[in-house]
Amino acid sequence: MIQPPPEIVVQPDAFRVSKESTLLACELRGALAVCVYDDTQPAGGLLHLRYVAIANDQPLDLTDNTLSSDLLLMDRFCKELRSAGARKQSWRVSIFGHTPEVPGMQGPAATVIDLAKAYFADARLPVECKEFNRSLGLLVRLDPRGGRIFVNATPGTAPNIRQAAPP
Repeated sequence: MIQPPPEIVVQPDAFRVSKESTLLACELRGALAVCVYDDTQPAGGLLHLRYVAIANDQPLDLTDNTLSSDLLLMDRFCKELRSAGARKQSWRVSIFGHTPEVPGMQGPAATVIDLAKAYFADARLPVECKEFNRSLGLLVRLDPRGGRIFVNATPGTAPNIRQAAPP
């Protein structure tokens, strides 16, 4: 029987880049996943960004500092992809956004998703974007070597997931 590759969980507001035969995974709850892979090289990565923090089931304000931090994290993510050998002109970008059914989350979600789309559009990279509005989270998995992306609408984690250290 073929053993599935191990999974590495990417925590919120973090990323992971890999050239290995592994799956990068994140559970989205009021967050987005940016999946990038090079279609000519065996390299890819997953960036997991929260829209905003939530306190007492209410979103906190989205500030310029939050958006600046998101941009810096996207820059570091792209730099790490290039260091792993991924060539920017061959990148394929997919964005998956989860917006919980919480009052006040639509605005921050749209802002952060638009920021991510604009970031990659400025680099003339086509972006595929899918948004999910639902109370339950999403599990997104990326095979960084082959570019396959799996989206599961059932929240939870697999038994063989290990935690990824921050880059």
